[in-house]
Amino acid sequence: MGRRQRDLSTSEWFHLVNRGCDRQDLFSVDGDWVLWEQLCAEAFARFGVELHAYAWMTSHVHLLARSECGGDISAAMQRLCARYAMAYNERTGREGPLFTGRFRSTPVTDDAQLAQTARYIHRNPLSIVPAAGLATYRWSSLGPLTGRRAVPEWLSTGVLDVGDDYLTYVLEPQPGDRGDDGAASPAISCDDIDVAVAALSGSELGRLRDGLDRRHVEPRTMAIMLAVELRVATASELAQHYGLSDPRSIRRAARRGRVRIADSPSFASLRSRTLRELGRAA
Repeated sequence: MGRRQRDLSTSEWFHLVNRGCDRQDLFSVDGDWVLWEQLCAEAFARFGVELHAYAWMTSHVHLLARSECGGDISAAMQRLCARYAMAYNERTGREGPLFTGRFRSTPVTDDAQLAQTARYIHRNPLSIVPAAGLATYRWSSLGPLTGRRAVPEWLSTGVLDVGDDYLTYVLEPQPGDRGDDGAASPAISCDDIDVAVAALSGSELGRLRDGLDRRHVEPRTMAIMLAVELRVATASELAQHYGLSDPRSIRRAARRGRVRIADSPSFASLRSRTLRELGRAA
């Protein structure tokens, strides 16, 4: 049965999201992010779509886009994702889908929702960078819009209200933000995950990291899976941290962990306890 045609006529503005298939990384090296931006600029210009805010994470992307005068967001996103997936697969030697499927689009229908959507997008990197570094995160529009970095030619400006207090508006906690107190959860590192998993599983920290002792296979898998899930680093950085020669081994280990959760109550329990120890909801 064919898919239902998207209705993109309800609003000029949309919050667009797409994710890596099976939560895998979309970007492994700086050149991947640069290529994505080049292809985004080309696709959006080709189909008459404006980009007003964005945040590129390691495993997913957020975009605030506007189409006017017949602009085609579906065609732009399909072209962007297809061309990027082809280039990424060719560079890394992987096969199969890179994205989960069709991108998600949420209409933005009033000024209040527009402001909150832009704020949400700009806060997204708080899961991997501290609040003090949010405006300098390279793969977000917050820096250009607040004068911290040069504005790319392909980023539309002048519509979002980004006055002198915009950064404060983004950083100041509001009800509904991540975390029990409405504040963004602090950034977590690989070391934080390793220490928590080692302590809760009774493993030796060094053995968990070097993978030389089979008794530490499950805790090591847990640490790698959580590092991917919480997006603490790129696959290449994680491979180096855990002594693996191929970043693809990181993604395979993360997939094994997710399968193990369904098969092993003790493994699922370790995940829940580790997330609580790290201050993340299980």
